[in-house]
Amino acid sequence: MPQQKNSKPHVLSKADYEDLGRRLENIYLVGYVSKKEMMKMSFLKGIVAGLGGVVGATIVVGLLAWMLSLFDTIPLIGPLVDNAENTVKTQKK
Repeated sequence: MPQQKNSKPHVLSKADYEDLGRRLENIYLVGYVSKKEMMKMSFLKGIVAGLGGVVGATIVVGLLAWMLSLFDTIPLIGPLVDNAENTVKTQKK
């Protein structure tokens, strides 16, 4: 249920949470939802969420690396990168 503007959020008490838990347990007991199906869906939801996080982080890191490659020197870490580059060049010789 969407909240109205300037309305206070509804705070649930401990008894409300316990009642909600009992109602959810009854849903399982009555058989409206199969525990096996619920576990399967929860597992798949976790896989998709993890994959989405990895893909999203890869895109963000790739864009950041691309943006940094546009600069000739990178402030603050430029000298560190130059030092690493010189070390690699001397190791190749």
